[in-house]
Amino acid sequence: MGSVNFITHADVLQLIAKRTAEDCIIFLSGPTSRKTPLSLLRMKDVIAVNGSVQYLLNNNVKPFLYLLTDVRFLHRRREDFYNFSRNSQFTIVNLDVYEQASVDDQKYIEENCLIIRSFYRREKGGFLKKIKFNILKRVHKALLISVPLSKRGRLAGFCKDISIGYC
Repeated sequence: MGSVNFITHADVLQLIAKRTAEDCIIFLSGPTSRKTPLSLLRMKDVIAVNGSVQYLLNNNVKPFLYLLTDVRFLHRRREDFYNFSRNSQFTIVNLDVYEQASVDDQKYIEENCLIIRSFYRREKGGFLKKIKFNILKRVHKALLISVPLSKRGRLAGFCKDISIGYC
């Protein structure tokens, strides 16, 4: 695996330029998602996550953006991933998915998808990690992150610009 080309600010601007509605719907799988009226889904840009795309495609709703965050989905339902990606206007995968993909899947992702980086993974950290995240949140104003002083506290964050990364 060579150097990964992550989503850039220019990519984000392209996504914004290609949108067709002022707002969007983030469509997750689950029984409550299916209560969303199809007419509303057809009028808005829809961001579909993991396997939720199947319901949309079955009902002739083309997702604006397909987001794959679960590497198990790629491993277990590889053909569905390709189908969902090809039938969505854009596809974004996170770095974990890319890193754990086969060489062939990595090639497809590099050529057809945008890849987002993560600021942190769920792992034990220490004092240096706390310093690192405090510096990052000062450098990147779009990064909203809470770094707990206690070992029991949970690191929580959100980034308003996905070209910087996600939490």
